[in-house]
Amino acid sequence: MRTRLHYLFRSTRGLCLLAIGLVALVTAVFATLSGPMAEWGVRDFVADLLGMQLGPVQREGRIISLYHSIAFAVVAVLVYLITDAVPMREGQRESINAVTTAGYLLAMFSGLVFGYFGQNWVFHGLFLVGQSLLFYAGVLLTVALWPFGTDHRQLDPAYARTRGGVDLERAAFFTMALCTLISAIFGAVPGAFFGNGFASFLAEDVVREPVKTGLQKSVIGHLHIMLTLIAVATALLVGRWLDFRGIWHRLAMPLMIFGTVVTSLGAWAVVVTPAAHTIIYAGSVLILLAGLFLVIYGWGKIMRDRLAEQGIARATLVQKLKALLHDPLRFGALWQMVFMNFCVTFVGIFMAVKLDELIRVLPHREERITLTGHWHILAALTATIILFYFADMMGLRGRARRWFGWIMIAGSDVAFAGATIFSMKRLVVSEYHQQGLVNTTMLAMDFGLGAMLVLLALFLLWHLVDLLRPDGRWRRGTTALVAVLAASSLLAGCGSAPTAPPGLASFTEAGADPDAWARVPAGPFPMGRDGEETMVGDFEIMVTPVTNAQFADWLERGLAGGALRREGDRILGPYPGDPFHGAKHEKEYPPGDYPHYVLGDPADRIVADGDGFAVVSGYENHPVTMVTWFGARAYCESVGGRLPTEAEWEKAAKGTTERAYPWGDEITPRHANYYHSRDPFETAEGYSDTTPVGFYNGERHGDFQTVDAASPYGVYDMAGNVAEWTADDYPMTHYRYLRGGSKSSYAYDLRTWSRNSAEPEHASPSVGFRCVR
Repeated sequence: MRTRLHYLFRSTRGLCLLAIGLVALVTAVFATLSGPMAEWGVRDFVADLLGMQLGPVQREGRIISLYHSIAFAVVAVLVYLITDAVPMREGQRESINAVTTAGYLLAMFSGLVFGYFGQNWVFHGLFLVGQSLLFYAGVLLTVALWPFGTDHRQLDPAYARTRGGVDLERAAFFTMALCTLISAIFGAVPGAFFGNGFASFLAEDVVREPVKTGLQKSVIGHLHIMLTLIAVATALLVGRWLDFRGIWHRLAMPLMIFGTVVTSLGAWAVVVTPAAHTIIYAGSVLILLAGLFLVIYGWGKIMRDRLAEQGIARATLVQKLKALLHDPLRFGALWQMVFMNFCVTFVGIFMAVKLDELIRVLPHREERITLTGHWHILAALTATIILFYFADMMGLRGRARRWFGWIMIAGSDVAFAGATIFSMKRLVVSEYHQQGLVNTTMLAMDFGLGAMLVLLALFLLWHLVDLLRPDGRWRRGTTALVAVLAASSLLAGCGSAPTAPPGLASFTEAGADPDAWARVPAGPFPMGRDGEETMVGDFEIMVTPVTNAQFADWLERGLAGGALRREGDRILGPYPGDPFHGAKHEKEYPPGDYPHYVLGDPADRIVADGDGFAVVSGYENHPVTMVTWFGARAYCESVGGRLPTEAEWEKAAKGTTERAYPWGDEITPRHANYYHSRDPFETAEGYSDTTPVGFYNGERHGDFQTVDAASPYGVYDMAGNVAEWTADDYPMTHYRYLRGGSKSSYAYDLRTWSRNSAEPEHASPSVGFRCVR
């Protein structure tokens, strides 16, 4: 049970699964209270069964509580995905997700209890506390996304950035988060006013009031901008998912930033000026253009990736179309953005432009239907995009992936096309003649939504059943441990290893000699993304990372000879210490014994075996992982070498030319082991394991053909597989730098100039090393 709670509350997948499951449960239960269910008597049955108090006076208040409860969970999912996708410090990630989880759970349950089970003001107070926690989490997220510091500079010209290196994609996330906080206050002020005494109204009920108070206008503006900002956040996440880059990225990010700001200003301006709609139109156009550029890039990338996977150099139009439609999750996320414009954006702009000519001549009920349909379709289409992203994260593969994707696309598009026609029906038929159209569109909505809900129910049921199994697939996922409630600290250390990858039994030999060294001549080379000329001396570097077999042998000799000692699950060794400058956030490392290797972790490939060590079968020639910087340094010294400097490492990787990867400027899954590269060592659920050193040597491994991905000096695994420790110890900072990216990195993090950092005692299943001399 503790391991399951660990999964649900400490992993991105578990947190998202819990929130989506709660949204599905709440939607299923409370959907019985209206529509056909109420007509069939299901409403009364459910209300009596659960003890609901459904007084007619409180209906608007109940709906507001219900909408907010669902919205909070959806926002929580977006927060989890953002903290997983956007680099930030681990402590920030854990704090944000912990507060978010506490906030949305408290707000969801207390809000529903208050709205549907008697207006007990204790629960109303808890509802406000939950919202306050969510707002605080938003503040933490905004701070973590700050784009103007030096920690997250964008050095790659393929991505949008300023001349000073400010990452504009990160700036777009930051802008969205900041505008969301302001918009939350924009809604909280009237909410606090109208909520005093449980007075409430729905925005669609007052749209035709000739004179609206500023607070009423504020509610309407709040509703519009929050939905828009959720859509912006979703689009940015899809861009991260697809590694959005190039000219389209450089064009899209400034548009997204300015569009978000302008649209937000327009929504806030509804309180003070009739020109607010014009401002919103301008901002919306910018956001639409940014989304269009993402779609153009994304569909092109999907086709290129699939055709490259098939080995097709010159594809016909039919082959390109098949390639585009091969993966319904990635295609569907972008298609829904296009479809959203036809069903939501263009309709909304049309309604606003023709409001007096066409809309206001209809009964208010028809306008209310049009407005609520518009908002619901926007929210639901955005939710389907999030579901595509989440299904990919959960490792949905093969036939299940295709069925899930296409049923979700077809069902949602049929349903929302029907809803759009239904909401606008009075523009094409009279009330007298509308019934045939109503029946047809309602059938389309029922069919489409029914297919979606059944599919989602099966998806969640599958994971629920799996969660109850002791050896379920949920135990195999390797996701970032991100959210910690206060009580969940008791679960630290829980976890389990993923299943063995399919290629482990078949491919065990090293693809290059682990004992070989390559010479790198002295001389200048273009270092970094900007190619700054840097001089390095002559040195030799290991052709491959240090392997598990090599490191296990060193551990045994070190313990036997007294150079190392074991203390519990840690292998300790001496370190002379670092100079300490007393700088802000600097950590002191005085002379003493420090951890070199960590035993007892599910990710270990070297395990204790009596007084010695053994390598897990099949992993002998894989790069060693779970080694700290201290351990890597000590090993290199023991073989007469040292860790490479960053400059040495980068020259060995790229040579004397400006290249993004050791072999050139393009990367495919046949070049390196990276996140979702689908090599023989990636499991069915999407876990990426290490590959034997030198695996990408141009040979064919079963059905998997590799490219010879050696650097200009014949050095292998300089991109992907494991990130590698380097020697540099910069003044006034205690972090050590990692190069090369890993099996858990996106492809763009494998570039020769990309760098990561960690404390020297950090140990990870994605971190290894090699030596120079």
